[in-house]
Amino acid sequence: GERGFELAKLAGGWAFRTNPRCRAAVSALFELPEDTSRLSPAAMECLSIVAYLQPVTRPQIAEVRGVNSDSPVRTLVERELITEVGRSQSAGGALLYGTTPRFEAIFGLSGLDELPPLEGFALSDDQKEDLRRRLGLLSVPE
Repeated sequence: GERGFELAKLAGGWAFRTNPRCRAAVSALFELPEDTSRLSPAAMECLSIVAYLQPVTRPQIAEVRGVNSDSPVRTLVERELITEVGRSQSAGGALLYGTTPRFEAIFGLSGLDELPPLEGFALSDDQKEDLRRRLGLLSVPE
């Protein structure tokens, strides 16, 4: 029969999680403000950049976004969605960031290979060109 939990393959392993059909009932047991689990649009942008371009530095994230990204990156580190994964050989030894198993689990991924392909996102030709230009700035000369 139906249970309140399920066993799911997540983040390269297995985890028990709330059955999606029971989520409303379970969340009613916890009096958490709505905004505690939500990420700002800026944090979601940074998380997407890290997920697709990792390992990536803060200056690279800021370059893709076009604005300073220190605050949303701090938020993502605090929420354990991204973590320091090393230092850049160039860029003055800047910290490199990558996603965490917690990120994969929260987004229901069993691995990064399950990220939707970038080609699937609906972008105008101008947006695609702008994104290509910005991503091109991240490539390191040989």
